[in-house]
Amino acid sequence: MAPVDPANQLAALIRVQVAELRRRQETKSRAPGQRSQPEAVANPSSPPDLGAVVAQRIRSIDAGDPQRERKALRMFLESVMLSELGPGLANDPSFAVMIDHVQAQFDSDPELAQAARDAAQVLLKNADAAG
Repeated sequence: MAPVDPANQLAALIRVQVAELRRRQETKSRAPGQRSQPEAVANPSSPPDLGAVVAQRIRSIDAGDPQRERKALRMFLESVMLSELGPGLANDPSFAVMIDHVQAQFDSDPELAQAARDAAQVLLKNADAAG
């Protein structure tokens, strides 16, 4: 059996958590007969290719940057969150705090921290290959 790509594992975990958050928010904020913002964002007319967006952003990181892996993972997290919750979240000051919190959670668990490093290496390798 082939090993599961850590980047895909992290993406799946994030998507599950974001979907649960979205479901809770929709339940709380939706008026009868009204579409919620996340629901509207989930069906855009021409969604951007998340992989291409992430790869482009990751390629912009200086190859000599000692924080390159951490920044690549952060860009991946930001892209997944924005894809799931909508691009308007990027302008919310608490968005960066949320991403910081997610990365701190990764760092606090040795296995998850290693999976995050592995995922970052895969992201960097794939971004470099795509460029």
